[in-house]
Amino acid sequence: MSGIPKIILATPPETAAAVTHSGIAAHMSYRIGHGFRLYRSQRASDIRGGFMVLDTSGFTGGGPMASLIADIIGECGKRAFTGIVINAGSYPGSPSQISLSMALAKEALTHSLEYFVPEDLAETGDHTIVRISAAISGGTLTRRLVDAIKKYGTNRLAVEIERVMMDFSLPALSGTGRELSNNEFRALIDRHNPKSFFSPELMVNYFTYHDNHSTHFVLHDNAETLQRKLKSVSDMGSTYAFLFYPRIADIFGEIFTDSNP
Repeated sequence: MSGIPKIILATPPETAAAVTHSGIAAHMSYRIGHGFRLYRSQRASDIRGGFMVLDTSGFTGGGPMASLIADIIGECGKRAFTGIVINAGSYPGSPSQISLSMALAKEALTHSLEYFVPEDLAETGDHTIVRISAAISGGTLTRRLVDAIKKYGTNRLAVEIERVMMDFSLPALSGTGRELSNNEFRALIDRHNPKSFFSPELMVNYFTYHDNHSTHFVLHDNAETLQRKLKSVSDMGSTYAFLFYPRIADIFGEIFTDSNP
C-alpha cells in the first residue's frame, strides 16, 4: 500500500458532527450569490475546522471581485478552515468560473489553503488539487486512476468516490442511467430479489432484472465495494479521497471499520 489517502467527507451543516472523527469535514454551507456576495447557511456559525465547500455555480462575472475574494479568505480564517472545495456546477470551464478560480487559487496559495477544483479548472493554478470521479460505466477504474496520476501527479489528485446506485435500460446507448435513491434501490431489491455480482473492472456490484418486457442493468455500491475503491486509491498513492456523507449515512459505520484502508 503506497499510503493512506486523506478522507474528506462532504456534508451539509446539520450532519457535520457525525463525521468529525472519521475524516475531514467539507462543509457544504457556502455559495456565491447576486452582487458578488458570499452567502452562508444559517448554521454556518456553528462549524469550525475542515474545508469550505463553495458553490460558485451562480457566479456570472462582470463585476468587482476583490471584496468577494477577501470575504471568502476571511471566512476561512474565521472558521479555521484549511481548504476550499469549488463546486462550479454544470459549466465549470466558463470564462467567469476560470477567472474566479484563478483569483482564488492565488489567494489560497498565499494563505496556505488547500484548493480543490473540478477537472475543467485544473489549470487555474499551479497548486490546484484536481477532483476526478471514480464512478465509471466503462473501461476500468485502475486505468482511470493511472491516467489521472500521469496527468496531475498523486499530490494534485483527489478522487471522488460516489456511492453508485444507477439503473440502465438496455441497450444503454447514452452510457448513463437513472440514479436511484436509497428507498428506490431497496424497493427494487425487495421486488425482484436479484443476485448481484462484483465487477473488478468497475469495482462495483451489478445485477440485471426484467420489467415490463424490458431488461435493466443496475450498478450499485455497498460498504465493501466502497472500501475496495478506497483501497485502490490508497494503493495508487493518491493523496485525497472524497465521499458524500448523506449518500453513505446508512452504511457509514460499515465503511469506516478497522479493516478500512
